[in-house]
Amino acid sequence: MIALKSISSLVFAGAAMLATGSAVAVPVTIVGNTVSFTFDSALAGLFGAPTVNGDSIFFTPTNFKVFSSNDGFEQISQTFNIAITANAGFQIAGANLTESGDYYNINTSVLEGVAVSGQLRLVDLEAPFTPAVTSAIGTPAPLTATTTFPAGFATTNWTASSSVAVPMGWGGQDGIPTAVNVTIENILIASSLNASSAAFIEKKFAGLDIVTTPVPEPQTYALFLAGLGLIGFMARRRMGSAI
Repeated sequence: MIALKSISSLVFAGAAMLATGSAVAVPVTIVGNTVSFTFDSALAGLFGAPTVNGDSIFFTPTNFKVFSSNDGFEQISQTFNIAITANAGFQIAGANLTESGDYYNINTSVLEGVAVSGQLRLVDLEAPFTPAVTSAIGTPAPLTATTTFPAGFATTNWTASSSVAVPMGWGGQDGIPTAVNVTIENILIASSLNASSAAFIEKKFAGLDIVTTPVPEPQTYALFLAGLGLIGFMARRRMGSAI
């Protein structure tokens, strides 16, 4: 088990060298237990600096929030890309995303309130034109809890999740998926239409866990193929006996 690695200093390591003040990409690679994470620091945005723990990468944003008060629909969004490479002896099987935060609704009615949305997307980097696999990010139920103001005012916690599995056939010529790109697209929405309404939602955590399995040894493949051949031989014998 590796120790927690806060990489905020690495993510923004090149900031002191910027002569013009514009953002410069700082590629960062962090080695986990069975996979390595590579990302572009210039795309951290609202997520903030990530931390790697084992085969998980997580964010604790402080400014990923949206507020609406008598001004219709408001939204905020951020997309982040991470290249995942399996360490020696492992292959990538899937990814699980967990998110959480809090929200409040004051005097909300139809078409007012808050929502969490987005998409988790995987691309096979060994065959990038193969169709991606995606899964929507969503909460178990609509975020409809309301609070009174000013007496009793409080926020309500929310959670959201998404999961994707690597399809059979990914991994290029050898069929062993060892490199994928993961895209996390996050959207927060707040809506209030009436003068006495207000809606607020904030994301405080986003964690991506990579699922891996050991790469089968060559002997395992040989035994598997031999087993298939034996099954075929026995099937042909039974067909021949039945004729």
